[in-house]
Amino acid sequence: MGMKAVDVKWVLERSVLILISMCLTYVCSNPIKTTSEFVSNTIIQMPRIRAQKPDSYMCMAVPVTEFGFSNLVGFKIKVIEEVVHHVALAVCEEYVTEQRLWDCKSNHGHICKGRSITFGGWDGWSKHHADTIFPDDVGVQLGKDFKLNYVIIQTHFQEAIQDPDSLKSNPTNVTLFMTQESRKYSYQQVNFFSSGYIPAFSEDFRAEITCKWGGVPVNVYEYSAHTHDSGQLLEGYIVRNNTAFLVTKENPKGKSHDRTKVKGGTIEIRPGDILAVRCTYKNTGPNKISFGLGGSDEMCNLALTFEYDAKEITAFPESVKCSADAQDKVWCPRNAGDQVGVLCDLQQAANNNMAPEDVHGIIM
Repeated sequence: MGMKAVDVKWVLERSVLILISMCLTYVCSNPIKTTSEFVSNTIIQMPRIRAQKPDSYMCMAVPVTEFGFSNLVGFKIKVIEEVVHHVALAVCEEYVTEQRLWDCKSNHGHICKGRSITFGGWDGWSKHHADTIFPDDVGVQLGKDFKLNYVIIQTHFQEAIQDPDSLKSNPTNVTLFMTQESRKYSYQQVNFFSSGYIPAFSEDFRAEITCKWGGVPVNVYEYSAHTHDSGQLLEGYIVRNNTAFLVTKENPKGKSHDRTKVKGGTIEIRPGDILAVRCTYKNTGPNKISFGLGGSDEMCNLALTFEYDAKEITAFPESVKCSADAQDKVWCPRNAGDQVGVLCDLQQAANNNMAPEDVHGIIM
């Protein structure tokens, strides 16, 4: 209300520091279904802030030194649903600014520096918003020794907020479930996404993504598939020894980020495997649709959540991403080797009603 810009900035930064210093941490016996561990519930709240434009992205960084415990084993997120479009959660070694609270739309996807882990979060379209509890033997060890020094909360506001005082509560509230006990496996995700655009009057446009796995062996236990309203089909495969194994084939239309447990337990990804994703779209309009962050943009996202040996703390020095331009047809390029070339056969196999190898062929 009439304050200069420098005053607003000072108030925002001061609000974050006060909230952090008041962070509610307490220890109780088994408040969630894990093991016999004592679990700390650490609550972080994004302050009531001004969002200058619709589709604004605001980020907040909290040092893990503020927490009493050091091993993250789950989280839950509550929001003002009328205001918040979605929330994403991550932990980082460092982040891209010196501010604790900042407009982060311009560096979306590049918020962290060094080692980082993304967790997904909350959105208004998914069916289930229950607590996110990792498997009993999976956790994330935080702190300097593990190169994970900050928790990052990213809130996407669907509308502009000119009067933060009008909000009925803090827009985003995150509870971290933490323990002192280390676990056998570490948590990580590999995220697939497309850039580029969907041409106008496209009945069957395909965005393709492929990457070769160069990390240590991991076990995928959960995944989520996501497109916006033009999405008709999302396919995910693991290619090994000239054979394509199906991970998921579904219609994710409706912007849902619902997480799905892998049938039968886990799927192994080995060094040298090819990970492949393809999204199919229908655009009946006269304008192209860009891949991007806005609600009217499109997305081709598949997130695979996996566990790996906690002793391999240097296995993933940065976030694990795989992307491609939608205008590049990477599934069947010229001079494709056998590992990628087998993807060329998938469409023909579908036309002949021949199903690819079942994913259970590579279950551990």
